[in-house]
Amino acid sequence: MECINVVGVQFRRAGKIYDFSAPNTSVKIGDHVVVDTERGASIAKIVTVKYSDKDSYGETGIKPILRVASTKDIDLEGKFNEDKVMSFSRERIARIGLEMRVMKAEAQFGGNKITIYFTAPGRVDFRDLVKDLAGGLKARVELKQVGARDEAKLVGGMGICGREYCCSSFLREFVPVSIKMAKNQNLALNPNKVSGGCGRLLCCLTYENDTYTDLRKRMPPYRSRVKTFDGLYGDVVKADLLNQVCVIEAEDGQQHTVPVNRLEVVKAGEGVEEGEWGQDIDLKDLE
Repeated sequence: MECINVVGVQFRRAGKIYDFSAPNTSVKIGDHVVVDTERGASIAKIVTVKYSDKDSYGETGIKPILRVASTKDIDLEGKFNEDKVMSFSRERIARIGLEMRVMKAEAQFGGNKITIYFTAPGRVDFRDLVKDLAGGLKARVELKQVGARDEAKLVGGMGICGREYCCSSFLREFVPVSIKMAKNQNLALNPNKVSGGCGRLLCCLTYENDTYTDLRKRMPPYRSRVKTFDGLYGDVVKADLLNQVCVIEAEDGQQHTVPVNRLEVVKAGEGVEEGEWGQDIDLKDLE
């Protein structure tokens, strides 16, 4: 088995990682390298370094990095003025009268090609715009329409938690998020509480969903008939997933807060699929 030196590179912050080989080259995390892509030579930043089996990359193999980026390469990359390109693009868009909004512009290594990302409510015929921009910027121009989540990742911002958006700081790929995850965590189904700056469901709903799913499996369903270790019978009316306690209503109407590990299910209830019956439990009885 032949092992090779493999580096993972990203072309933008929190972007997808691509593997390249680095034969006979001393590199480390944080270095900038020049790599060959489908769009031509580009500068990328090394974020991972590892040894890997050469055969694991199949018959096509793995592309090597072209070279470590020099100061001249990086200076050349810095000559690209994103603000100027975006300002020029917006002016031309307004002149043509297209309904689209420019979000970000990126230049390929050497400045021969510029990619402009935009959002629009629907499909846009931008063929005339591309010709206009190419003539004004003296470079090949590619326009890419992005969705709401990609827009937030490109622009960045602060979330309702007070931290930078996950997608623009460390989340490299979007994962499916469903309203069922919010229900699973007993969150208030308020759009302002469970949606991010992109207007879509918060990506962080996926982080603890597996934990809540596991905790929920240990809880008796709503309205289950239970018996405490002290011999008290009652029905489950509330549950606290994180603290693993239930509120049971006894036959005399009194409510008692009991840890789930001190309960025995006599008859399981049918449970509820929606609702927030498990929140706002008073835990003073356990203090």
